[in-house]
Amino acid sequence: MKKLLSLIAACLLMVGMITANVQAENTTITLWHRWGGDVESKLLTIVDAFEKENPDIKVEVTAKPGEYFELLQKMIADLAAGIDRPDLFIGGYNLFNYIYNELDPVVLKDLAPNEEAWQALVDRFEPNILDLGKAEGVLISAPFALSNIVMYYNQDIFAEAGLSDKDVPKTWDELVAVSKVIKEKTGKYSFGMQKVDNWPDLAMIYSNGGKVLSDDGTKVAFNNEQAAEAIGLWQSMHKEGYAAVNTDGELMADFIAGNVAMYISSVMKLNALRTSCDFNLDVAQYPSFGDKERKLPAGGSALISFTNTDNSAKKDAVWKFIDFATNDESMRTFTQTGYVCVTKAKVDVAEGQQPAYDQLAYAVPWTNWPGGSVGLEIDQLYTNKRLEIIHGDLDPAATLEALANECNALLP
Repeated sequence: MKKLLSLIAACLLMVGMITANVQAENTTITLWHRWGGDVESKLLTIVDAFEKENPDIKVEVTAKPGEYFELLQKMIADLAAGIDRPDLFIGGYNLFNYIYNELDPVVLKDLAPNEEAWQALVDRFEPNILDLGKAEGVLISAPFALSNIVMYYNQDIFAEAGLSDKDVPKTWDELVAVSKVIKEKTGKYSFGMQKVDNWPDLAMIYSNGGKVLSDDGTKVAFNNEQAAEAIGLWQSMHKEGYAAVNTDGELMADFIAGNVAMYISSVMKLNALRTSCDFNLDVAQYPSFGDKERKLPAGGSALISFTNTDNSAKKDAVWKFIDFATNDESMRTFTQTGYVCVTKAKVDVAEGQQPAYDQLAYAVPWTNWPGGSVGLEIDQLYTNKRLEIIHGDLDPAATLEALANECNALLP
């Protein structure tokens, strides 16, 4: 009996030692993102698949609901409170200059274990798409989510107004004309456009031939005729009663409820809208300003690392996740949300997604404001003032002129 007990004790000791060694070999990395709903679900599907393939790596995922700007603010607040940055951060393309200059991200290539692995990752992307991950010419991230701005429309409201798919506007002039018909025939709102950030503003301003920065990128320059004309058009849609004065969240809810005919927003919402809307939904390209070339800022985000590269286990784990998240199978999973594919992977084009793919030819980078932390202040000043313009009676040209002077006074 004593021999048996000794044998059992030895076995238990050995099991304990093996378990301790396995636990010691496990590596945990942290990942922050801003999504909820279907997009978060698809991201977690990728994380689960990664952990199954890499049982020695655990990914702790933290959702910080809100927009990319709010996600960044939360990380800055954590840093001020002494909380370290996450190993991986899915940040918006419009915030890269600040992230690069103020938060010391890991340069993407520094994570690669060797040149062969690095080149294999690079070869997955078209050069212009990979460049979206750059800040001031330095590749600090791997593009992961890519969207552009499209026009969702309610076919039932169009039919109620005596219109068909052939009447879906291709230009802003046509959109105004169709809006008048919809208001007169149905009494419903005809139009709404995403308001939460400056992304739709850039699509309007650039497509109208305007700009928001000086040629050298050091000053704001949205005080030009084309910008004022674009924002003024948006304002007129509210003044004419074609669009409701509401929040961004209320706008999306009104569209889902069947109270708005046309909703201009990101293609990333496609799957969420398809599963939420009870009416016949379709998608069209973003309207142009006559025969002017459309220039649509690339929306979305990329995988950025703040991991400690002196910790070889974490560094390797982060690289493995980036490599896995951008492989073909992960892209097939993530593009089910509505986001378009950032890599050369062959993925299924979902119903309603084709207009976004067709518009990739018009893609331009999402503008980053200059000035580091001042740029974040400028972003808030601009977005708040734009809301005042489109929801009120402020003169667009005079207001943008005064705002540009205020913002440039903040810059060095």
